[in-house]
Amino acid sequence: MKPWTNPGPTRLLGMGLVLLSALALALQNVLLRLFFVPYRLWGEASFGGFVTPQLSNILLLLFLRMAAMALLLTGLAPRLYPPTFNALRALPATPRLLGDVMASGLCLFLGLTLLYTALSQVAAGVAIATFFLYPALTLLLAWQFFHQTPRPYQLWLTGVILVGVILTTLAPSSGGASNPILGGISALGASFSFGLYGIVAERALKAQSDSLGLHPVPFSLATFAIVAGLTGLSLLVGQPIMISSAAWSPVLTLTLLSAALTLMAYVLNNFGIRYIGASLTALLSASTPALTTLFAWGLLQEALHPRQLVGVGLVTTGVALLSLKSRQTA
Repeated sequence: MKPWTNPGPTRLLGMGLVLLSALALALQNVLLRLFFVPYRLWGEASFGGFVTPQLSNILLLLFLRMAAMALLLTGLAPRLYPPTFNALRALPATPRLLGDVMASGLCLFLGLTLLYTALSQVAAGVAIATFFLYPALTLLLAWQFFHQTPRPYQLWLTGVILVGVILTTLAPSSGGASNPILGGISALGASFSFGLYGIVAERALKAQSDSLGLHPVPFSLATFAIVAGLTGLSLLVGQPIMISSAAWSPVLTLTLLSAALTLMAYVLNNFGIRYIGASLTALLSASTPALTTLFAWGLLQEALHPRQLVGVGLVTTGVALLSLKSRQTA
């Protein structure tokens, strides 16, 4: 059987797939906001605000989403990467790789918990723009852990992203912020956690001296399962869950839709890399903060202060250029 080769789909198709991936991520960010805050969708139908933004409810939503994603990926794994389950069974034989996978799952658990908290407290565009500081933090952490000295353009683009985050978080928002201080701190904490996640995930996915690294599909399935397990354990020892019986139906529906959108974004992004390369894929994926703001404005009527719009633009531009130039010089 001959290996699969790209028959030459158009560049436009690849770009379209990556943009669909970014759109899916932006839409699921907006859906997460609906769990906590009621809105008049498109300025008309009232919807949302099904759970209070307490930690036990946030952990429950995260557990449901990650469990759904793990189940969906379990079903798709044989098609996406047939040796997935063999690779997972072989993990205990490589303790260092297993440790990196476990650490990645822990960082993802912390990052997503803080991101959910941020989305429960501030406008979606503000939370995601602040969260997207993580590529710059990953760069600085790589400097510390891997002694990868950043290039001058990486440092000044990091400065651009930081200015954008400051503009986004300091300006007053009309987007229904409940606790902007808690939301901002949570978004920054999520950004730092995802920065650490990027560093540890790189160790797990790249070849090491004592292992060959792990393919993205079994790695993703393992981290999804770890996050689901950690949230499940946290629920056993945490506060009681406060969700009314009438809210369970929309909560489960939104959870399944959010999980499907996230998994779709993952698959489309990988196909985009295959068709147009990692550099252009990274550039187009950096549109997520701007698209989240656009969706929040169109669906939820979340209007941002002009200064915040400038900040979102700076974050999007800075992340795009940082991703593009880093890929070109890798």
